[in-house]
Order: sequence, then C-alpha cells, then structure tokens
Amino acid sequence: MSQESISKVQMLAQIGYGDDLARADALLCQHGLTNPRKVNINLSKLDAVTKVIQDNFVLVCSRGDCQKSAKEHNDPKLLALASEPEFCIICRGSRNQSAVDHMIQACQAADIARLCVVGGSPTTRQSFQMLVADRISLRLVPGNMSRTAQQASADIRWADLVMIWGATQLGHKVSSLYTGKSVVSFAKRSIGVLADEVTRAAGNRT
Repeated sequence: MSQESISKVQMLAQIGYGDDLARADALLCQHGLTNPRKVNINLSKLDAVTKVIQDNFVLVCSRGDCQKSAKEHNDPKLLALASEPEFCIICRGSRNQSAVDHMIQACQAADIARLCVVGGSPTTRQSFQMLVADRISLRLVPGNMSRTAQQASADIRWADLVMIWGATQLGHKVSSLYTGKSVVSFAKRSIGVLADEVTRAAGNRT
C-alpha cells in the first residue's frame, strides 16, 4: 500500500463512519470516488469522502438514548453507527453534553431564557457554562460564599428558573434565601443530573 493511500475502512473511521462498509462504498462509487473492487483509497480524496458521508449519514454512537434521540429528529439522512463516541451527533462522546443539549431544547420549548443555578463547585460551574455556551442566559451563584437576601431576590426576579443544587458546595444560609414558584431544589451531583433536573422542571411548564 502506498503512502498516498489507506484502506477505505480506515479513512471512513477517521471521519467518524463505523457502519457497514458496503453502505458507504455504494455512495462513494456513485460520486466517482472509488469502485467496489478497490480496498484502498487515495488520501487526496479525504475531503470529498467526508462531504459524501456528512451529506448522507447521521452518525450516532451505540448508546440507546442517543439512538432514540437521533430517530426522533426525523432527519432525512440515513442513520449510521459512529466509529467513536466523539463523532456521535447527539452526545459527542459526552453524557454531559447530551444532557445539556436536551436541557436547552426543553428550556426553549418552555420559554425559559434565563437560568440561575445556585451551588456547585467552581469547576463544575465553569464546565456547565462551557456546555451551555450562549444558547440561554446563565447566572451561576457560588453556594459557599455569602449572599444577601437582596441579592437572592434580584436573582429570582432575573431568572425564569432557579435551580438549587444540593449535595454540592452549598451552604444552608445561601440556599434558604431562594424561595418561590420559580425555584426548584434537588440534591444530586454531576452536570448531567443538573441538566436532567432543569429539563424536568421545564417540562412541567409546557
């Protein structure tokens, strides 16, 4: 095998396709990129092969919830097994990312544009903010720093939903300041659980 070519299976795996070779090969042949008799493919065709795969397949990992979510999207493209979890269009290899993406969808459906989270460690708050990006407005309140009743009241007025993240770095003197119909408390760790609880609270509003 020359240095300018690799096996079709290897190239497809590198761009995220891990399903039956015959399915992808048929499309590559239709686009004049290979023929059924060839095992290898020239590296110069990588961009073209990538485009064919992206235009025709939705890559999903083997997790049941990702498979279910992909089917519910009703995408006209064909579902195909991703070669690695990070290529999965649903979770991108991350349970947290998948949960946050579902949370964003639920918030948008419930007209929740501003979310306040009280508690959590600095690391988890930062990670959560990165996963949410700018899709909704966030106010992340440290639970182990002093907070006045006036500040808490301002947080509640600002937010469409306030989540009190128990079982994390959260003092009772802080959490007790947050009360009202828009406030939801739960006592489980992890970003994925936080996102699930927000999704559940948002669902109760629709």
